[in-house]
Amino acid sequence: MTKFILKKSFKIRFEKFLSSNLFNDQSDHAKTAYWKYHSKKINYTIKESILSLEGESGNYIPHKRNSFKFFLKALKIFVKKVVGVEKSNKLSYKEAFSKVMKDARIAGFQQVHIDKNKILAKNISDCKKIFPFDYEINDHIIKSYYLINILNSYIDLSKTEFIIDIGAGNGNLISLLKHHFQTKCIVDIDLPETLILCIPFLNNLFPDAKIILPNEINDQIDENTLLNHDFIFLTPSQVTFLKENLIDLFININSFGEMNMLQINEYLNLIQKAGKNDSFFFNSNRVEKIPFAGKKDPNIKPIRFFEYPFFKNEILFFEICRFISLVQTDPIYLKLEKIKK
Repeated sequence: MTKFILKKSFKIRFEKFLSSNLFNDQSDHAKTAYWKYHSKKINYTIKESILSLEGESGNYIPHKRNSFKFFLKALKIFVKKVVGVEKSNKLSYKEAFSKVMKDARIAGFQQVHIDKNKILAKNISDCKKIFPFDYEINDHIIKSYYLINILNSYIDLSKTEFIIDIGAGNGNLISLLKHHFQTKCIVDIDLPETLILCIPFLNNLFPDAKIILPNEINDQIDENTLLNHDFIFLTPSQVTFLKENLIDLFININSFGEMNMLQINEYLNLIQKAGKNDSFFFNSNRVEKIPFAGKKDPNIKPIRFFEYPFFKNEILFFEICRFISLVQTDPIYLKLEKIKK
């Protein structure tokens, strides 16, 4: 369980979102069976000024630095390795990061090329030195630095003003983008239950940030709106508020594999519409995922990357992620497109 202390003014705004129709009256179309199951596992309580959060999918909030929970988790991992409970030929995230960043391969056609002159961190020591928050670096933070190294090799992130992350979870990646590159505005589109993880986490990391909660939006989101806010949070039903030719970079990490093809198609249309000409779409999803809702069901159809209804944009890279292949069995594609209109 993660706890945050909420300032009075923010608590009032946050509770208004939790009691709003946007949070409580969601259409059946908004969630697949996978998310109908996992959204129920995201729970919160607010007692006086203390917000307590718990959940599984989407909840990768790191432990506080030098906290009891962090040391307890590290001890459990160590004991499992010593007694042989956890045997695997896969590397840890730290080992995989170091291995991939040392790789001196020459990238082939549409393969990922990491420009060593543009990366933020070449090893775990670098990650620890530049990680700015009072939290321990977990696997998801390490993965985020790897993805940032890739993106900054192709895109000047310091000049990327407006970013949309579709399904940002608790916001590890976008928090690092905001800190390291001072992105003017980041929009997080996610289910309301997952937003209750991301909103207080980012508010905790950036207490002076100007944010808009979903229930506070009642007009179109244009360039002026973005320029005047650091973070904007939207539910899937609100994407029509985004004006055309607005965004510089779209990101989707893993969540397309938890949607159905109709939902994926709607987001791809949004990207093509709301993205500027020559903007970017970064997509990292499982080659194939069967989105089980708690228990395995042979009737659930797999979501396959090659069946996504992509537009014909310019492909900058498209390959199996080497980093993820070192830490898990299921392969993941990395794809970066330049939007062409």
